[in-house]
Formats: sequence, C-alpha cells, structure tokens
Amino acid sequence: MTTLIGGSEQLVEPQKHEYENHGFLILRKLFDADEIQRLLIETERLLAERRELISPNNLRCRYMAHYQTGEPLFEVFDPVNDISPICELFCFDRRILSAVEALYGEPACLFKEKLIFKPPGALGYQLHQDIPLAWKGFPKTFLTVLIPIDPSSEENGCTEVFSGYHGDFLSSDGSVYMLPDDCVDVSRRTPLVLEPGDIAIFHGLTPHRSAPNRSNQMRRVFYVSYNAQSDGGEQREAHYAEFRERMREHRQSTTSEIVYFQ
Repeated sequence: MTTLIGGSEQLVEPQKHEYENHGFLILRKLFDADEIQRLLIETERLLAERRELISPNNLRCRYMAHYQTGEPLFEVFDPVNDISPICELFCFDRRILSAVEALYGEPACLFKEKLIFKPPGALGYQLHQDIPLAWKGFPKTFLTVLIPIDPSSEENGCTEVFSGYHGDFLSSDGSVYMLPDDCVDVSRRTPLVLEPGDIAIFHGLTPHRSAPNRSNQMRRVFYVSYNAQSDGGEQREAHYAEFRERMREHRQSTTSEIVYFQ
C-alpha cells in the first residue's frame, strides 16, 4: 500500500487514486508516540473512572461474546466524545480532516465516533458494509478513520478489508446487515496491520470483518466516521438520536430489563 510518512497534511494524487480504486487507504506515522500515549492513558481513565457507565443496559455500551466461553465482554463506548474531550480532539485533528477532505474534495463533517477496547478473547465481527441499505437518509459518503491505540495484528483480530467492492451494496435485501464470507473474493483481503501512530481510512461500503482477539491484551482502536458536507451537512446529533431509538427497540425486543442512555 502507498503510505504517507511523517504527519503531512496533504494527500498526493496516487493516494487519492488508491482510495478510489480500493476503497481504503493506509497512512503511516500520522501521530507521534506522545500523542498516542495520551489517547491510551485516556482509555485507561475511562475504564477506571467511568465504571458506572458500563452496563449491558446502557445504550452507550456494547458487549461481545468470548469466542470460546460465550461470556459477554464489555467492548465499546458509542458515542464517546461527550465523556472524553481527548477523543473529541482527535476527531477534529487537522491532519485527519485534511486527509478526509482531500478524498471528498470538500469539507467533512463528523458523523459518529466509537471507542473499541476488544479485550482478550472477544469475538470478532462478521463481514459487513457500514452503510445500512435499509436506513434511509444515511449519508452515502460515510467513511471511517481507524486510529489504533495498541498495535493491530492478525493475532489480536485486526480489521480486514476487501478491495474494490465499495461501489455498491453486496446485498439487495435491506433486512440483511451481516454478509456471508463467500460474497467476496478472499484474494482481495487486506488485514489492517497497524502500529500506534498509523491510521487507515475506509469507505462505508468497503466490506470488512475481524477475527477474535486471541492475544492476552486488549486491542484498542478509536473509530471516527465522517460525511461530506454536501451530503447532509452536520448530522451527528440527529444520527445519535435515531441510533439510540433503533438500539432501544432492538434491545427491548430481546430483554425485559429497562434500557437507558447515560
């Protein structure tokens, strides 16, 4: 993959073409070690000081089963900016915005963000595309910036993307979100093996998945998603209002517990 070295704010034409052709782009060493250390310390603070938020009934939280035992493991804060000013700063970092805006050819708007901890043993995600076919009005320019806080490797279940499928939905059934593995060519697979300081950017229709975390450490990643300004403008608050209602309906259909957002 073509890479950007040393935190430059400008993408060059070959990098733009690479994203257009493959649906993803890896940029190396965008952040220095001190910046990522600050983000790592923040994840530790959130786990230590905001334990009251961590509940399967809190719509901010998501859990993932242990791939061997089935034990539910806390995995995600979504959203996180309102409880973490440091995470919010990364969302608006000029280096990230410059890269995203170069791909859009116009200003970018923050759409959503989530902090994934992926503890040891956590099961991965099945193959899917991020833009839901059935969610009318969801921005078609949706893309995600992946910021690794720990090294992302195949052992700890890094994100795997599949090149060249970002032009359309892989299923015409709006009720289907998770996709069968055989709908993509395995030869187009690229594991996003990244070091802290690197980032990856992938299109909302780029199919991706992840394997279980088979290591003995967390694989923390901050995912930040944007839309082009011309594609709905600022809509983060409206998105999360609708997202919470959809999550509330889903959870209340599967539990008698009272769900809430905190």
